[in-house]
Amino acid sequence: MLNVAEDVSSGKVDTADVLQKFEESCNISLVTDLGFNMYDDIDLLVSDLNAEQRFISSKWEWLDNCLGGGFLENGKSLYVFAGETNIGKSIFLGNIAHNIAQQGKNVLLVTLEMSEMLYAQRICSDVTKIPMKELRQNGPTIKHVVKQEEGKIFIKEFPPATITPNQLQAFIRKFEEKGIKIDAIVLDYLNLLHSTMGNNSYERIKHVTEQVRAMSYTFECPIISATQLNRSGFDQDNPELATISESIGLAATADCICSIYQNEEDREMDIIRLGMMKNRYGPRGTTQAMRIDYPTLSIEQADDVDLIDDGDDTLNALAGLAN
Repeated sequence: MLNVAEDVSSGKVDTADVLQKFEESCNISLVTDLGFNMYDDIDLLVSDLNAEQRFISSKWEWLDNCLGGGFLENGKSLYVFAGETNIGKSIFLGNIAHNIAQQGKNVLLVTLEMSEMLYAQRICSDVTKIPMKELRQNGPTIKHVVKQEEGKIFIKEFPPATITPNQLQAFIRKFEEKGIKIDAIVLDYLNLLHSTMGNNSYERIKHVTEQVRAMSYTFECPIISATQLNRSGFDQDNPELATISESIGLAATADCICSIYQNEEDREMDIIRLGMMKNRYGPRGTTQAMRIDYPTLSIEQADDVDLIDDGDDTLNALAGLAN
């Protein structure tokens, strides 16, 4: 308690940290729910097994299939895209925000790296299919097309490393106070959140990731974010979990992690690939080519590229047998 008083007097107020220290010092817990009684409440289990699981589609068939239907609508899940610097993580997050909003959902996009207006321009270009360089000359068309969208995207900018998960949670509650249900949270990106706990990057990022995932329980919606790869993951095809930068604790906490990677041939064809690094809802290790239209930053699944690759592999195998 003396430590808490000292922190508060110095201006460091983290309510989660205060609660944790209070429970530890008093050897009590404020949790009163004893959990699920496996034998007495078996009827609840049977009912849950027969209940229809609800998903929010990513609008990319490969990803939806890997996740068993899409992002879990009731939350309790954290999805992360991992890629090297400047590979296009924010482009993917912007596309996902738009794809979810197209389904009549309310999406909160929190940016810790890019300005609100720049993010809005990127998404606007994706929505209207007007190249970013031509947006300025197409104001009336932009207004008409954007107003036809069913859902909403709220974009909120915070300076990097200035807001903690608890402070972000307090901000999101403002939507509840206004009667707005947030159906999905897109966070760009995890490593840029601040934490008052942890003595190094491993502990800090692990704590941040755990708190962000807990928010998906609080607000009952999926959270989609991104992280960086370390140097060993640069220019690597289908990188593994070991290439996650700063903290492997992030990889241990997230429910699903997709890698974003690209080789020289892909760049020439405007192709970016996704690889399933970790997946609690289905298979891992599979990959998918995605086609990106750089003028509008629109991303779509490129099944034809995979067919070409498979064909080349088959021809090479036949040639080897012939020799």
